[in-house]
Amino acid sequence: MRFTHIYVEERAAEYPLTEQILDKLQGVNVIPIVHYKDVFDRKKQDVTLQREHRALIIAVREGHRIYKGAPVCQSFGNKNFFYASSMMNCPFDCEYCYLRGMYPSSYIVVFVNLEDYKTDIEERLCPGPKYICASYDTDLIAMNGLTGHADFWKEMAMTHDDLLVELRTKAAPEITDNTPNVIYAFTLSPVEVVEHYERFTAPVDARIRAAAKAVENGARVRLCFDPIIKIPDYQKAYKKLIDDAAAAIDFSRLTDISVGAFRISADYLTRMRQAYPDSEIAWYPYMVRDSVAQYDPETDKSMQDYVCGLLTDHIEREKIFTWN
Repeated sequence: MRFTHIYVEERAAEYPLTEQILDKLQGVNVIPIVHYKDVFDRKKQDVTLQREHRALIIAVREGHRIYKGAPVCQSFGNKNFFYASSMMNCPFDCEYCYLRGMYPSSYIVVFVNLEDYKTDIEERLCPGPKYICASYDTDLIAMNGLTGHADFWKEMAMTHDDLLVELRTKAAPEITDNTPNVIYAFTLSPVEVVEHYERFTAPVDARIRAAAKAVENGARVRLCFDPIIKIPDYQKAYKKLIDDAAAAIDFSRLTDISVGAFRISADYLTRMRQAYPDSEIAWYPYMVRDSVAQYDPETDKSMQDYVCGLLTDHIEREKIFTWN
């Protein structure tokens, strides 16, 4: 992707990864800053304008870098569930994404002190098996050519037997490795959802082909039908999606499948509505339960049950994980 300018923290300037990134973005104006929050956390930023004119911020992450998994996310039965934040914000622009309500800026932040994340894994997290969603706040695979972050997390998984890493994406990468404790999670949405709400992402047929090839190459692959979006005639749209996926992908070799209707922190939704007053997704009349905005219980259950029912024609129910 293209950036209008690059902000570089003074303390990040000497990191090798900073130099590598800048070498790939020659010709872009570089602006030195003291701290990334001086730019990223400014008040009254025009996030919609920033999405059309993206800037990159290169920084050092202090304090917490790896967090306990959030309640709105699925743990897939893993007891020690964490998510990592080695980047903030995403190259894609999905209208339903919680990041729109989480951050005050649309600029992308790349943290370059990856060795500190390695230290966190080895010294600060609980002993025993650990499951880390590394692409929680971004799409590391889509950005890997620039940042190398996905490669870093794969290396962590390869060198730490007790670490299971999920890399979730809406890109269509060529996966050639079969690292046993890396799960490549492909989010699949109907064409109607991709075209209306998932701007800049790979076409869904390209994602399906990429997932199929990854399975053929022996990679651990998860399919994510999450979030399910309530669109007109959603039954027809999701049936075609699942039929297309099952025709191309060997479901018997999938690690598992994630299913979940759209939900978001009520606080994030409030901020989304303020920032995006014309958003169909943001202004749907959701119900709020336990501080989570979601479809009413009947709609939520019927959509998830319908999608799960379609999937059980191709894979055993025990491999399908639902959010609630």
